[in-house]
Amino acid sequence: MANWSKFFLKYLGIERRTNPKKYLYKLIWLGCISVCVPVILASTVYYQLSMNRMETYIQTESDSSLTILKDRAERVLQQIEQDSLQLAKDPMLQEAYAGSSGDNVIWNIEILKKIALVKNSNSFINEIFLYNSPGSVILSNEYGPIPRAEYKYKDDIDRLLESKYLTQWSPLSKREGYMTFARLLPLIGNGGPEGLLGFEIETSALSKFLETDTVIVTRAQELIIVKLHDPFGMERKSETVLLQETARLKGIEMIQASDKSSGQFVAEGIDGKPAQYRYVKNVFARTYVSVIPEQAITDQLDWIRGMMVLILVIFVGVGIVLTYFTSKRAYTPIEQLINQSRSLRVDGIQDKDDELDIIKESLDYLSKETKKLGAYMDKIEPSLREKFLFQLLSGDYTRNETLIQDCRTYGIDVTSTNVVLIVEAENIYKEKRFLPEEKGIVAFSLANVMQEILRSHSLQGYVIPYQGRGAAILQFKPDMEQQTMLDHTREYAAAITTAFQNYLSFEVTVGIGRLYAHAADVPVSYKEAETALQYRIFRDSETVLFIEDVEPVKKQALIKYPREQEAAVVAALEQEDIPFATQNFKRFTEILQSSQSYVFIYQSYHVLLSSLIVSLERQGANAGDVIEHNLFGQLSDKQTSEEICDWFEETLFPLYLWLTRNDREAAGESIIQTICTYISENCGNDLSLVQCAEIVGVSPSYLSRLFKKSMGKNFLEYVVESKIDEAKRLLRDTDQGLGEIALAIGYSERNFIRIFQRHVQITPGGYRSEHR
Repeated sequence: MANWSKFFLKYLGIERRTNPKKYLYKLIWLGCISVCVPVILASTVYYQLSMNRMETYIQTESDSSLTILKDRAERVLQQIEQDSLQLAKDPMLQEAYAGSSGDNVIWNIEILKKIALVKNSNSFINEIFLYNSPGSVILSNEYGPIPRAEYKYKDDIDRLLESKYLTQWSPLSKREGYMTFARLLPLIGNGGPEGLLGFEIETSALSKFLETDTVIVTRAQELIIVKLHDPFGMERKSETVLLQETARLKGIEMIQASDKSSGQFVAEGIDGKPAQYRYVKNVFARTYVSVIPEQAITDQLDWIRGMMVLILVIFVGVGIVLTYFTSKRAYTPIEQLINQSRSLRVDGIQDKDDELDIIKESLDYLSKETKKLGAYMDKIEPSLREKFLFQLLSGDYTRNETLIQDCRTYGIDVTSTNVVLIVEAENIYKEKRFLPEEKGIVAFSLANVMQEILRSHSLQGYVIPYQGRGAAILQFKPDMEQQTMLDHTREYAAAITTAFQNYLSFEVTVGIGRLYAHAADVPVSYKEAETALQYRIFRDSETVLFIEDVEPVKKQALIKYPREQEAAVVAALEQEDIPFATQNFKRFTEILQSSQSYVFIYQSYHVLLSSLIVSLERQGANAGDVIEHNLFGQLSDKQTSEEICDWFEETLFPLYLWLTRNDREAAGESIIQTICTYISENCGNDLSLVQCAEIVGVSPSYLSRLFKKSMGKNFLEYVVESKIDEAKRLLRDTDQGLGEIALAIGYSERNFIRIFQRHVQITPGGYRSEHR
């Protein structure tokens, strides 16, 4: 009784506190059910599909076999009928019924020669005999001229002469396994039959030629050819018995009585078991029948059943084993947490309910983080069509066949005329609205607004964020006039610039490529749109740049580099006169823009930068310090005239003075002191090397090396140590909980405990206990 009570208590879950592994058992059972149910359902569905497919295959094979049987038999039988007709039409045979040639010996010899020739031309013909009623003589290739009374088939001849059919297939009464094709003679005349031309056929030879287990049944005028599919398995019967049993089949009688030209049904087979009958009738009174025992079909399907059972057992077994070990491994952290909670509960710190709440809160936190990550991935992950458009714009397609196939796959019209627009935001990084590493967010914002404007203008096209910018591919019908296409494109570009200016306070510039009629030329239009954007370097007042408008028709005859203005800028900086340097630099820029050449302007700015670097070396600045700032890289990132001018005036000129005016070592110590103070005052924030470098106005790589050289440790190590020192102080001097302390230094509680123990070799709780 006690055992039964224990069982029911355990079943009801009352014994949860005394059986800590109950959740493990539930997890294992749930996993096993989760594995078994889908596998069994999938196996059942697959089994049904396989069985249906196999049955269809068997029926198709039966139909094919019946068709082949019919074609073979018709070739042989029609050839025999044709030979009979040709022989009956022979003039010599016609003379026999028109005159008295039947008693002529020479005539008989000639007829026998013709009969022998026909017989030898067809291996299925066993004997040909010709009967002439007036002479009561039979000519046979086997016996020659023979009186009718002595011929072995005289009774069959009488029966055939009394028949109402001019031609017919008939069994021979005195010879099993043979049948005859009889034709009444003469072919022309109204006096009734006066003779008979018969072809004796050996049915066994014909059956072997057609297919194994083929039986030929003759009934009156009708000839029935039956294909028996594996009628007895290993047990074989004689042809005579097989013919008799086949002729008595009820299914054959049903087919003979049916007025349909084809059909199928199930009836009793030769073995007394159900069989599938399929038949076809033709206009020559011949019927072709296929008989397949259902047991034969079942036997062919048995291997599928056995294989499915074996696969099901293997998959279920492997699934159960993997579920067991996976559940054990997954349960290990829970078991460790419960064991740890028990040890804590002994000291009265926490009870079991709190431990379960900790597990629940942890799972809830992980679930929320998983959903956030999934939502984030859904937002940033491009669709398959976007990936295709990325490849198209980058020119990755080298074969037009592949490009056209992919266009059709993703529903992109290949017959449309295409044009590419590129939208780039201006000065958003300078205005601190976005960080340089947030190009993806900027491109995503641009693409979203462009997509909305595209819908509002009822234009056909696609918009994607691409390489930190928004890219649009507009498609127009090929029969539209080119000027209309250009007008729609310009209206769309103007709407984009207006929308960003009015609603988002963005300054954007739109570059437009040329129109092309083939999808393979989309990368060309994209490159042209990029080229159009380059002309911002001297056409910075225009927000829409069309490649046809900005490309010069012909080059200027002579372009001179403004060397005098360059010398004035360098001299002013050497004299530490930034206003005068800025004034001459603006004159330098005006002269460059008058050239209307992007390449000349862009390279001239690099030449000016080179001259300033040479001047720095003359002033005694360390070349290594200059290289640390990657000045040419910074200049290459600037695309518009405004960006370049701002960079020279706000970044390069002050840096020039700083490099020449201050002692490098003293400046480095000041920088490190500033950074250390900033770190100690902002321990609770996320501290990055890039952020600190912007505070002191140096490059991140230079700050990293300077920090390592001055402090003997890298930036990250110093930040972590500063946070740990602040945590030690809070543990010693305050009663704040671990979560509050972790938040104060910018960590989660779990990360704080792990990092603290790794650096101090003791848990935060232990440290607090030792130092109080």
